[in-house]
Amino acid sequence: MSQTRDRIAQWLLRANARLPLAFNHALGILIGTAFTWLPNKRVATARTNIRRCFPQLSKREQRKLLHSAMRHAGRAIVEAGRMWARPPADNIALLRSIEGEEVIRQAREQQRGVILATPHLGNWELAGSYVSSRYPLTIMYRPSRMAGLDDMIHGGRESSGGKYVPADGSGVRAQLKALKAGELIGILPDQVPTEGGIIVPFFGLPALSMTLLSNLARKTNAVVIFSVVERLPWARGYRMTFLPSDEAITTADMEESVERVNAQVEKCIQLCPEQYLWTYKRFKNATPGFYIK
Repeated sequence: MSQTRDRIAQWLLRANARLPLAFNHALGILIGTAFTWLPNKRVATARTNIRRCFPQLSKREQRKLLHSAMRHAGRAIVEAGRMWARPPADNIALLRSIEGEEVIRQAREQQRGVILATPHLGNWELAGSYVSSRYPLTIMYRPSRMAGLDDMIHGGRESSGGKYVPADGSGVRAQLKALKAGELIGILPDQVPTEGGIIVPFFGLPALSMTLLSNLARKTNAVVIFSVVERLPWARGYRMTFLPSDEAITTADMEESVERVNAQVEKCIQLCPEQYLWTYKRFKNATPGFYIK
């Protein structure tokens, strides 16, 4: 049964990938709108996250942000097939502007490794595709829950030149080796760690946060750079921005370093808050009952 489901999902993703971006986004809007009006856990999670992270907004403003965020979540689902199934050059061609890339070049001129931190914001898959097409990039990878899609996802991601390693101790060692060689590694800095981590504020709320990025930066004196790929209106493509981070992430003690990472993620989200993955249970392991009505 699961194999049939995975084959159907793969066929749909590949078929959708052949269509224009405008059609992809229109379909994503329909999916996101449907999710908004049908009772489900994803919308409930997003509603709770937005209400708790933006208490300064009125209920009407929170509701407007929720509806926009769900439409963008729908776009993200549909975009995934395009990112995995089409040639990398086709996807990279959709980048209408790239700002701040000089911070990567400066770090490489200094022969320092670079940690590319990309939150679940906008089209984060495209960030990895672009960077790995231009620089040596190592990223940890956890197999998809839909095993039948794993070859498609893994193959699509590696087609742009990136090196994907297991999300375990061997993967951490591979990333450490890459940084010491002056290369780049990619990390999703807002991901809840499966083990370890410390609780520090995120949008003023206690959140279990990874120490991996801070540990790697402190051990290798790597430069930490954040990246955001923002969707442009009316399916015109994307705008990519590289943001230098606070040097304290590399030099401060662990708690302060992780706090600075979270603060930088917040700064990225403020660029386009409606494009953040608010359906993710970011606070689930820090505050019992956070997602209970």
